[in-house]
Amino acid sequence: MSHPRKYEPIKLSPKIKAITMPSSRASVGIRYIRADSQPNWIQRVKEKEGDAELISTKPPETINVNSPILEALEKIASRDIRGLIVTDTKETLKGIIMATDLVNYLGGGEYYRIVEQRYKKDVYTSLRNEKISSIMNSMPVFVNKSQKLTEIIRLMAVNGLGMLPVVNNENKVIGIITEHDIVRYIAYKNVGRKVSDIMTSNIVAAFDNDTLKRAAQLMSLYGFRRIPVISSKNNEIVGIVSAKDFVSYFGSHKAFENVRSLDIEEILKMPITEIIKDNVYTINQDTDIGDAATLMNQFNTNNLIVINDNREALGIITERDVLIALSMR
Repeated sequence: MSHPRKYEPIKLSPKIKAITMPSSRASVGIRYIRADSQPNWIQRVKEKEGDAELISTKPPETINVNSPILEALEKIASRDIRGLIVTDTKETLKGIIMATDLVNYLGGGEYYRIVEQRYKKDVYTSLRNEKISSIMNSMPVFVNKSQKLTEIIRLMAVNGLGMLPVVNNENKVIGIITEHDIVRYIAYKNVGRKVSDIMTSNIVAAFDNDTLKRAAQLMSLYGFRRIPVISSKNNEIVGIVSAKDFVSYFGSHKAFENVRSLDIEEILKMPITEIIKDNVYTINQDTDIGDAATLMNQFNTNNLIVINDNREALGIITERDVLIALSMR
């Protein structure tokens, strides 16, 4: 089926298109489906009231709404998670903040203007003083603990969500559901569709000689948490960089170790090799989507490089692609 490819570059197929430049005319990224779509595979699993509580991770990782952005960075880095649920002192849901929001703030997107204009690019002051409420999603979609699986999948796919808070009848946060939880739930089940049916052939990627800022811009603009890294010498995939890796670079304080000033631009000029990982996971184009879910669960990854029998990269499949496939008629 597939296995991790370490230290073994993957050649790009001539059919694949790699998007490596930020553009205002972004045409790939977060995918959505019709609001009336329903899972066509649900009869293959047992569904009952209370699925939300059953499949959610408990207790959820939370952060207080008045916390500084630095605390969110440190929590995501130390716990190796994709985001945090934001609550008040009574544990009532106030929002969510994702690793991608932090990448946006630290140089990738429109939130970076706060660092530039309010803090004159002083990165440490901007992290200590700015509250997470400035960049969090203050109106998150959430579900009650009694929600059924079909509705959970539909909500996540329709809204392009990677994380869904679960609340009880008093609106207190009791759990969290991520795309990975859904993928884990359907692992080892046959879906009846091939990986090639839902893969993205136009991949967003960075080059191995790009800067951290370029990686942040690509992830923020196109809406991907992980992007492949391509060799600038021979156009082969040599690694992966993720929003979590970027956030951990700052949250672990490693970003501040080798710079002479607290000007964030000095940090963002660092090479992408500072955070690149070489564990690239692959899957054959003819594999069932259920097997793709199994591999994602096994390797704890949210994407796989799709290859042909010649081990040439044809595209990429993400947890969100799997979720959308499950939500289509």
